[in-house]
Amino acid sequence: MGISELLRFPFTQYALLASVLMAVCASLTGVTLVLRRYSFMGFGLSNVAFMGMAFALVLHLENAMFLVMPITIAATVLLMGLGSRYKLISGDASLAMLTIGALGIGHFVVNTFSIRGGNVDRAVSETLFGGTRLVTLNARPQEVILAVFITFLVVAFFVFFYPRIFAVTFDAAFMQATGQRPWVYELMLAIITGVVIAVSMSLLGALLTAAFIVFPAVAAMQIAKTYLRVVLCAVIIAILCAPLGIFAALLFELPPTTTIIIMNILAFALLTAIKLVKRLFV
Repeated sequence: MGISELLRFPFTQYALLASVLMAVCASLTGVTLVLRRYSFMGFGLSNVAFMGMAFALVLHLENAMFLVMPITIAATVLLMGLGSRYKLISGDASLAMLTIGALGIGHFVVNTFSIRGGNVDRAVSETLFGGTRLVTLNARPQEVILAVFITFLVVAFFVFFYPRIFAVTFDAAFMQATGQRPWVYELMLAIITGVVIAVSMSLLGALLTAAFIVFPAVAAMQIAKTYLRVVLCAVIIAILCAPLGIFAALLFELPPTTTIIIMNILAFALLTAIKLVKRLFV
């Protein structure tokens, strides 16, 4: 069966659209996170979302987002917003504690309490690492509609508040000295990041969410020299890697989430090689 035939199936269309949309959102927020040295936050907050998902499973909630999203947003605001201003524990230590603690609590909950007639190991695996086959990805019409809305929200936020996001990313102290309120935009950015991670984790898994945040941003930095170019390149890389991974998974019957991650790794390696070659001749 060829790709054209496989693309006729609704689950393939939903998975392709969801992965591209969330790749755009995660890569946009990822540039700011990477530049602010919050690279590992994507994985840490994905584990927080996993903990919320575990509680939603044992509580038999029809829509897990009602629990997952508030928990993830609260953790993001704590780390990126309040945590950056009122530090009781160093940044890397607090992130490590949150990552390990949330993962441990989530795993404890799903293994201690019964979930709806399902396989515990499979539920944990698919939540953290995504489905092993394209048909097992969680993208359904309602999730795709939510992903479209979130993508519109994230893109609009970056377009309208681009100068403020740029200032907060590089020099919040100078921004405050000029009479502006950087904490407002830091809070907005934290909320947007929490929303993106919560939705992306429920659709694609924690591992792929973290990869979309880090790899496109770092790959773009190999060839782009300005903040705007890094943002645009990161989005383009993410948009290319997502469908390439999906198509490779369809052709060779590979696990889609890890295949997309491998595409991101190859993109980073290619752009790094281009950078090194340019240094030799320029």
